[in-house]
Amino acid sequence: MTVSPALRRGIRSCLADLDEITTLYVSQVRTLTGYVESVIAERDVHSTAFTTLGLMFRQLGGERLEDELRAHSRAIGRKRVRQGVPLESLLRAVRMDFRFIWQALNDRLPGEADRLSDDVVAIWEVVEAHTTSVQSGYMLELGQVKAELEQEQAFLLRRLLRGGVDDSQLHVQAAEALEIPLTGPYWVAVAHQDAAAGFAADVQDVFPTAVCLRLDGVEFAVIAGTSDVAGVVGPSGPSGSSGSSGPFGSSSSGRSGSSGVLVQLALADQQVGVSQSAATLSSLSEMWQLASELAEFAVPGRAAVLAQHWPSLVVRRLGPVASSLAADALRDFALLPSSERDLLVEAVEVYMASGSASKAAGVLFCHRNTIMNRLAKFASVAGLDPTVPDDAATIKVVLAAARGAEVGRP
Repeated sequence: MTVSPALRRGIRSCLADLDEITTLYVSQVRTLTGYVESVIAERDVHSTAFTTLGLMFRQLGGERLEDELRAHSRAIGRKRVRQGVPLESLLRAVRMDFRFIWQALNDRLPGEADRLSDDVVAIWEVVEAHTTSVQSGYMLELGQVKAELEQEQAFLLRRLLRGGVDDSQLHVQAAEALEIPLTGPYWVAVAHQDAAAGFAADVQDVFPTAVCLRLDGVEFAVIAGTSDVAGVVGPSGPSGSSGSSGPFGSSSSGRSGSSGVLVQLALADQQVGVSQSAATLSSLSEMWQLASELAEFAVPGRAAVLAQHWPSLVVRRLGPVASSLAADALRDFALLPSSERDLLVEAVEVYMASGSASKAAGVLFCHRNTIMNRLAKFASVAGLDPTVPDDAATIKVVLAAARGAEVGRP
């Protein structure tokens, strides 16, 4: 770098007054967001500025300090990340260097300022190289911090959701790191694998304070309380629905449902699995597992909840026992023509949805006696009467197991 005589004299003077220049610089930096003394100590700011300005003055003076300045600049960026200084504030502070260097040189060369005009580009290049290295160091460290945070979150999530550990200290750490309340109730919503991309935005549209997380590629949210439920208001249920009883197991017409029903209703049109409530963090793991299993049954535009899909979960958890139950109940039923089997199953399922033969007849556009005859035929063949509540529950499991066997799923 070619150095003009005027610049050389100015640099010698600035280096002699470096402490004074640094003090003035620090006083200006302190006015920036993120540089209050409670965040960064006075000694830290002054020491960093003193070294930085000294290196830049010396490099402008002709010393080959590019590598040393680059390393120092990157270290500044990395350090400020850990101190919580916003990148915008850091870059504003760094870009002040040009103004301070230029002003310091002009103050020490009275009547010779015009002789520095040829050195403007050299000064700017040194400051810009410093700025670039600071930003590079900041972004590298930011990536490291993010990776560390994700690693910490994953560790805590695994212990919290998979270990079933009832450890109060773990709960405090998890609540702080994951930014979830320490006290419940909590609900868990897990995205179906096909709906993972927009899951977080969709859930937070309904629950702005929901904490959206990821574990081993699975997107899920923890919802604490229901005070911020959006779109579930009024006595007619969500979005002005009639409030009739449906797959969520409750009518909201004329009364406000429980918090759990509100959560499920609020997410009813999303392809997610929604758990029951967890009273404490120690029981969150069971609800996460439940929501994860339910998510597999969710379809586009419709959430999966326990009230609707409990038979399928029972089948899955019973395994071969459920298959044996279905085989025993449907052994004679399987001998009927497939068309007749379909009619009987349809009548049974529609009837069990309401418990009324008249309503079932209305849905299926047939006479009430036709429904009763089909129910009786099913009972005589399967040995399970749909009009008996205990038998009806068993029939739900049996039919779920049969369907699972048809698609190759236990």
